[in-house]
Amino acid sequence: MTAVAVLKADDLGRRPLLIGGVSGIALSLFLLSAYYKFLGSYPFVAVSALLLYVGCYQISFGPISWLMVSEIFPLRTRGKGISLAVLTNFGSNAIVTFAFSPLKELLGAENLFLLFGVIALLSLVFVVTSVPETKGLTLEEIESKILK
Repeated sequence: MTAVAVLKADDLGRRPLLIGGVSGIALSLFLLSAYYKFLGSYPFVAVSALLLYVGCYQISFGPISWLMVSEIFPLRTRGKGISLAVLTNFGSNAIVTFAFSPLKELLGAENLFLLFGVIALLSLVFVVTSVPETKGLTLEEIESKILK
């Protein structure tokens, strides 16, 4: 799926890949919540949801976030901006990794995946409302578009 994103990012654009991928991520997390809540006797639901999550992540947040980070910061602040973006990415990953087990104990798996699904929906709203399309634009054009 990452290869699909790499090959199609310039044809389809970054936003469509993000919107489609994050929508699939949200759906997969809600399916996992449903599995733990009332579909536990159907293990194919959990397997399908996990495959959907991984595939959607690999065509959206996985490659596109790194691509866009290298494009959206103005030249004068690009180094610091990319550094902050990388720190935020790895810090967020660490928080999710270390908080998963305690949150699962506290909330239960069905509510934890429901919470993650809501966070994914908020991410989708952010992508739809705030992430610019950078397909086919030079770095200078992207900078002027974002600074407007």
